[in-house]
Amino acid sequence: MSKVSKIPNEDKLVKKALEVGFKMAKMQGIELPASSQPIKIKAVYLFLVEVNQITPLPESKLDGANIKKRLAIWLHNALPEGDPLK
Repeated sequence: MSKVSKIPNEDKLVKKALEVGFKMAKMQGIELPASSQPIKIKAVYLFLVEVNQITPLPESKLDGANIKKRLAIWLHNALPEGDPLK
């Protein structure tokens, strides 16, 4: 079993990543599904993989916790220094 360590503010980073991902998709004319949270998370993840913003996870690690962590890391790296979420 792999260890998925928690990063600071992960939940807030994921929430903000969903916001940013949906805006990016909309700017490109793509409507992502606005249903349940797990579906939104997977949709944003797949969109970001498709537009080469994040590296895809291996099939064996393609679960909710790892996808959330990948989104949180993506947004954390995109934020400017001094941002309260960083």
